[in-house]
Amino acid sequence: MTERGGSSPHDGADYYGTATLVVRGVEVPVRVELRGYPEPTDGVYRWVGRVEADATLTEVLGDEQRTPCVVRTETAARPAVVGDRDLWNRYRIMGKSTPPYPVH
Repeated sequence: MTERGGSSPHDGADYYGTATLVVRGVEVPVRVELRGYPEPTDGVYRWVGRVEADATLTEVLGDEQRTPCVVRTETAARPAVVGDRDLWNRYRIMGKSTPPYPVH
């Protein structure tokens, strides 16, 4: 379920809320903002977004750029890849499957 209230820069997200990232066997509670779309060329549903800055996640990931993980929300758990980190220490996250949130 998307956690939103009032007008927010996250209003365009398909999901903005809590999740657990399982990286290298470590469970890290985080907040994520995710958006998804079916890719017209291959029909695969892709979802992408950002993980809010989290010191534990940074420690677990180290300098690795593309790390497999599992994103778990209250609704589902799905495999993904944690990617690059931006200037605000938010990590990019990408998945190719049914997303870990309800699609409306």
